[in-house]
Amino acid sequence: MAAAALKRLWLRSRGDPGDTTAAKPGAWTRLGAWARALFRDYAEACRDAAAAARAGPGRAAVYVGLLGGAAACCALAPSEAAFEEALLDASGTLLLLAPTTRNRDSEAYVQRLLWLRGRGRLRHVNLGLCSLVYEAPYDAQASLYQARCRYLQPRWAEFPDRILDVGFVGRWWVLGARMRDCDINDDEFLHLPAHLRVVWPHQLRSEANERLFYEKYQPVVLTDDQVDQALWEEQVLQKEKKDKLALSQADSLVQSESPR
Repeated sequence: MAAAALKRLWLRSRGDPGDTTAAKPGAWTRLGAWARALFRDYAEACRDAAAAARAGPGRAAVYVGLLGGAAACCALAPSEAAFEEALLDASGTLLLLAPTTRNRDSEAYVQRLLWLRGRGRLRHVNLGLCSLVYEAPYDAQASLYQARCRYLQPRWAEFPDRILDVGFVGRWWVLGARMRDCDINDDEFLHLPAHLRVVWPHQLRSEANERLFYEKYQPVVLTDDQVDQALWEEQVLQKEKKDKLALSQADSLVQSESPR
């Protein structure tokens, strides 16, 4: 029995002379078969997706819109070079303004970003749909023990507090919001009443403002009483000026005669 089993194994390894089956296919043949099977699978999946889209066009449109929006967000996620350009542009905008007209919050935010940039502590990360710029405790090339020890690194729970800006659809939103009113210094309006320190958008385009704007170009019409009042006030002012002049001349004469 052992001899018969060995003979069958030997014949199977060499191939039976009377067997008419094809030989084992080569590597390129197997690769072609795998590619054809893969193509059939993808073609069948596309046919199923087309059938599902015809069955529910609304849902298919929502899915296509979401995929297209995600692809656009990934393509428009700003890079680190874009943040450098936006930061330098904001710094140049502030330099063109007088120090008394700069917004204190805008200037402090830009100065902090420039300070961190000069020390190599700004980090940029691309999350696909958006980008983040956050603060690092040390420079990336620092060789200090505190910078290299993984047990002394900031915790993930502290990461939201270290985020400085968020980049989405081609712009940096925090920097843009801080630079929106960069030429308005709120300290200049502290002497005004509280209701005059803030002007809302609906107040800028109100009917009262439009009426006052056109009325300032109209000639001023005074009544007889108003004219008489103005003349009397002018006479009073002239008399006060003459009295002050006479008093000053008298004082000068007295001071000149006092040494004699």
